[in-house]
Amino acid sequence: MTNALTDLDQINAELMGQGARNPFGRDVEPGTGVSGVIVALVRRHRHNSQGQPLYWVNRKPMVAQAGDPVIDSALILETEDRADTDEGLRSITLDRDMQRAIAAGVRRARAGGLAIGGRLDGLLYVGPVEGGGYGRVYDLGAYIPPAE
Repeated sequence: MTNALTDLDQINAELMGQGARNPFGRDVEPGTGVSGVIVALVRRHRHNSQGQPLYWVNRKPMVAQAGDPVIDSALILETEDRADTDEGLRSITLDRDMQRAIAAGVRRARAGGLAIGGRLDGLLYVGPVEGGGYGRVYDLGAYIPPAE
């Protein structure tokens, strides 16, 4: 079994990811949460605020002519949250802090990993890392694998 995305998987992920809002942006308040079904997985080349692609140079993301591209992974959730013309799609960037919370939920569910159709229940922003460190603390109530 392979985990590689096919071209069609990648195209569908990009289509689903367009317009998906991040529920955990810069101004997020502790206690903010989201629940929903995973409808797509997205891997994107990260860009800076001016739209220039970033590459790893000396272990730092920089605008450069060479280096490995900085790739971000994200889950697209379909939620019950709707506002105006919002379709309820939310983009969850899988940074180190988010991965820690989701991985713990997947292990508790005794699942082999995330899957399209799986559900994240109660993904919650707890707050910043204690002690003034860099990062955030998240918690996942439950991961429910898709029915087979």
